[in-house]
Amino acid sequence: MTIEMLLAALIGGAIGLAELVARYRDKPVAALLSPGGLLFVFVNAGAAIVALIVVTASGWTFGLPETTAPASLLVVRVIAAAVGSAAVLRTSFAPASSGAAGTGPVALLNGILRIADGELERKRALSRLSHNDLTGLSFERDHAALAELCCHLMREFDLAEAQRLGGLAAELSSRDDLTDADKLDCWGLELTRLVGERALRQAARRLRDRPRDEPRPAEAAQRPAAPAPEHEPLEPAPPRPSVAKTSRLAASTNGRTERKSFSDV
Repeated sequence: MTIEMLLAALIGGAIGLAELVARYRDKPVAALLSPGGLLFVFVNAGAAIVALIVVTASGWTFGLPETTAPASLLVVRVIAAAVGSAAVLRTSFAPASSGAAGTGPVALLNGILRIADGELERKRALSRLSHNDLTGLSFERDHAALAELCCHLMREFDLAEAQRLGGLAAELSSRDDLTDADKLDCWGLELTRLVGERALRQAARRLRDRPRDEPRPAEAAQRPAAPAPEHEPLEPAPPRPSVAKTSRLAASTNGRTERKSFSDV
C-alpha cells in the first residue's frame, strides 16, 4: 500500500506543479520553492493519497471484471484517485442565476495561490528595483517596441494579457503626476511578470543598440531603358548564277548519246 500511496502522491503533486509552472512562467523554480508553492503541491499530493485510501477501502473496481490482474486494478485505482482528487479540489458551486463567485474546495486552492502570488510579487519587485535594466530607454519612445519584442518572445500570448497591457499603457500615458522614468519602471515590472527578467534585459539591450534615426533607404534612380540597338537591314545577297550540270554521258544531241563510228576507235 505504501508504493501505491507514493505513486498517487507523485501524480497529484505533478498536477499541482504543472499549474504552478503555468501560472508563474517567469520564475517557476522560485514559485515552487516558496512556502505557498510547497503548500499548494502538498495539498494536491495529500488529496490524492486520501482519495486512494477511500477507493481502496471501498473496494471500487470501476467496472473491471473479477478476472482482472491485481496489478492492473492497482494502476487504475492510483490514476483514478490522483486525477479524481485534482478534479474535486477544483470544484466550485455557485447559483446558476447569479454571477457571484462560486464556493467550494476551489476556495482552498485559490487562497493558497494568493499567498504564493504575494510572495512572488514581492520577490519580483525587489529583484527588479535592485538594478536598472532599462537604462537609456524612454517610456514615451520605447514602450511600444519593448512590449512587441517581449510579446513575440512568447509562443502563445493570451488575449486578456494583451488587453491588460494596452490598458496599462493608456493609463500610464495619461498620468501627468508620474515622470517618464516612473512610467518606464511600472511598465518594466509588468513585462517582467510576463517574460522574466532575462528576456526583458535582452530586449532592452537590443533597443539600446539599435540606431534611433535609421536613414531611409535611398530610392534607386529610375534610368530610362536603353533603346534596343537598331540593326541596319542587310542587303539581300545577289542571286548565284545557275551552273549548268554536265551530263555524265558523252556529248549528246537532245540528251541522246552520240554514236561514234568504228573507224574513230
